[in-house]
Amino acid sequence: MELHSLTPGQRADLIGLPAQVGSIHFPAGTILPPTTHEQDEISFIHRGVLRATSGGTSATLRAGDVSFIPAGELHSAEVVEDVTLSFVLLARG
Repeated sequence: MELHSLTPGQRADLIGLPAQVGSIHFPAGTILPPTTHEQDEISFIHRGVLRATSGGTSATLRAGDVSFIPAGELHSAEVVEDVTLSFVLLARG
């Protein structure tokens, strides 16, 4: 087992897996501009609300929701209420 304790904004590589994990906080009003990356992304929303668009589909995400963004997919978001989330970036092998 590999255990990581992360503070918001911190990332950690997972030993033996082509992956990174992290946790981050965004204050209300934050605009996350359209972006892509080479890894699949799984995000776990711990608190708050954000409106996200990924691959042309929009959704409102709240505490308890989990999202999946495939590698290379254009995505963006607007933070409605302060958000804290954890994410996993999985490299495609």
